[in-house]
Amino acid sequence: MTSFAKFGIGRALLFTLVLVEALAAEAQTYSIIDLGTLGGKNSFGFAINALGHAVGSSDNPDGHAHAFLWTKAAGMEDLGTLGGASSKAFGINASGQVVGWSTTAENSTHAFLWTKANGMRDLGALNNGSSFATAVNDLGQVVGYSVDPNSGPTHAFLWTEKDGMRELDSPRGIDSRALAINVLGNVVGWSGSKGGPARAFLWTNAGTVQELPLDSSQESQAVGINASGEIVGWRNKTGEQRATFTWIRDTGSRELDSPAAAFDTRAAGLNAFGQIVGTAFGTDSGMRAFVWTKSTGAVFLSDLLPLNSGWTVNVASAINNMGQIVGYGSIDGRTRAFLLSPVRL
Repeated sequence: MTSFAKFGIGRALLFTLVLVEALAAEAQTYSIIDLGTLGGKNSFGFAINALGHAVGSSDNPDGHAHAFLWTKAAGMEDLGTLGGASSKAFGINASGQVVGWSTTAENSTHAFLWTKANGMRDLGALNNGSSFATAVNDLGQVVGYSVDPNSGPTHAFLWTEKDGMRELDSPRGIDSRALAINVLGNVVGWSGSKGGPARAFLWTNAGTVQELPLDSSQESQAVGINASGEIVGWRNKTGEQRATFTWIRDTGSRELDSPAAAFDTRAAGLNAFGQIVGTAFGTDSGMRAFVWTKSTGAVFLSDLLPLNSGWTVNVASAINNMGQIVGYGSIDGRTRAFLLSPVRL
């Protein structure tokens, strides 16, 4: 491919990204879809990909939680298990690969990778323990954590088709968990030492590990990273109060504002444009989902729904580059997974 062609593709991609960001910024309200269940009462949405396909867990008629994949065309699909009773899905990439955890026929809990062609695949575990997958990028790289037998320490892992599951370095010693991975293979999560607070970390594809420069006396977790390397997470402030932060290598960390009447915010994820979702807690508002953008700051999502929708939007788990948000909330006395889509005014 010529340099001129690459330049043209680059300009087209940049234009597309700018257009999508502008459209997302215009959204002042959202439509909401109840994603339904697998025959039980409750469901929970945990992740969404670029196509608006959502994953999570739902009660089945037997009362067990099963991982699901939801698409507009097919609705909610049961992804099954690794032979046990329960499973949950926590990540999905643009190709439709899904990751999460499932119980096995041997009564263990293992991370899985699901594809439409091959179904659910057991990714194994470190040290013959349990494992839990939390995210997958568009290259099919999977991250999560493995727990030593008898509820021992947790170990962050990276799984690839070539190398299988390998432990990521944990400079804080005892425990670590990987919670998100971007398309470049950079991983974020937390690491902790015995008797000390967990701290937010960045593992890079070059093999280095960096503790984010936050208050070392307080607990912190990094929960999301986008393609440009912007990181989102939360940290303890005082007591049980937490604050959402972003971190960029060139500018450092920044604490974000909270929605009105909220004293505790916990980010869950971000998209390519730095739009952030999470959950806020307040004395008057209880537990409510929020969205943060550069233009609006932090806003409760319930305030952006149609009047008399009947929903209380409790948890926002993830947001894609079109501004669609997946999570779960309460409607008619049930907990249901939802999909929010921006309404252009």
